[in-house]
Amino acid sequence: MLAFAAIIVAGGVIFWKLVDAEFQRVFLQAAIRGHYTIHSAFDIVRDLLVYHLAGLFLGVLLAGSALVLLLVAATRRGIGKAVASLLASAAGDLSTPTGTCPIGEFERFGKKIDATRSDTLDTVLKVRSEAAALAAGGMSPEEFRLRWDELKQRIRRIAP
Repeated sequence: MLAFAAIIVAGGVIFWKLVDAEFQRVFLQAAIRGHYTIHSAFDIVRDLLVYHLAGLFLGVLLAGSALVLLLVAATRRGIGKAVASLLASAAGDLSTPTGTCPIGEFERFGKKIDATRSDTLDTVLKVRSEAAALAAGGMSPEEFRLRWDELKQRIRRIAP
């Protein structure tokens, strides 16, 4: 929204600078030559104003269209990276960062995906280390049963 506002403000400033310089020149010439046959100041600047208003409209339209195309491209890129990250997670890759585009919502979504994947990866690593400790043995059957039940609960949190 701010980018669109900046385009409109920039167009207005450029329009005013161009029109102001042209108006001063035209009004000075009209004052020197005399403007008795002209009914109003608008008659003096009508063609000039129409030309500059058309240029303002076209410039703002083209700049706004370019901005829309850039936003669409960034959105497609961000969605594509988020989907690729989710597909990689489904395939078992929990370590690759999402790397979505810097558009606010996509960046926050990517960070949430990365945080969830990181938590899942940490839990998987803890489960692996606990399973390795259980496999190593050297504990009483009661302690083994308690640790095994705790390990099963962790596994159920990962894959219910």
